[in-house]
Amino acid sequence: MKQSFEIKIVYDDKCPKIGFLTGFGFSSLIYNYFTEHFSLFDTGGNGNILIHNIREFNVDISAIKNVIISHNHHDHAGGLVKILEINPLINIYVPIDELKSFLRVFPNKQIYGVSEMIEIEKNLFISGQFKGSFNSEQSVFLKTNDNELIVLVGCAHPGLEKFIMKAQNISRIRAIIGGFHGFKKLSYLEDIEFIGACHCSKYYNFIKETFPRQFKHICVGDNYLF
Repeated sequence: MKQSFEIKIVYDDKCPKIGFLTGFGFSSLIYNYFTEHFSLFDTGGNGNILIHNIREFNVDISAIKNVIISHNHHDHAGGLVKILEINPLINIYVPIDELKSFLRVFPNKQIYGVSEMIEIEKNLFISGQFKGSFNSEQSVFLKTNDNELIVLVGCAHPGLEKFIMKAQNISRIRAIIGGFHGFKKLSYLEDIEFIGACHCSKYYNFIKETFPRQFKHICVGDNYLF
């Protein structure tokens, strides 16, 4: 089967593989086989940890083309400073409601505010922002050769079901990875074969017990091919 995407877990606070470091937050590094580009989804809370873990995968920071920030919380955007020190020309995509905040901190950088779903490169989509109680948040949809979706989420503060329903309008969801926050409407997960709840997932054990076959134990240093 032809590979579409490779997802490397480069930031979380659980179970590091040998050589990797942990920290509170989330980040995943995406390799797109359609374009042969790297993109980073979120940046964790500590740039030094993030850089260390990316380099453990033997990836050059300057080779990363895009950074997609799910939402403007430190544990998801705190590592961006270090990324920009090494790769100042990288494209940064943030929820449009957060654009002014990022431009104040990073003036003259290539920062784009996203409101509705867009395809930033072949088969790599940003969901568009969803408004939560205190902030706006976006996720990433990766469309495979088999016309299935891999969904990456940061914390899913507005409700994970909102991201799932939007993704299902495009195609069948094969996998979902990231922080599920307080999500417990588990019927939305029933037909998803790869459930990678990590980071801030409050009902982690409940999800694991409900879906023992589909649940995947996400660790820093993991590498998944889809």
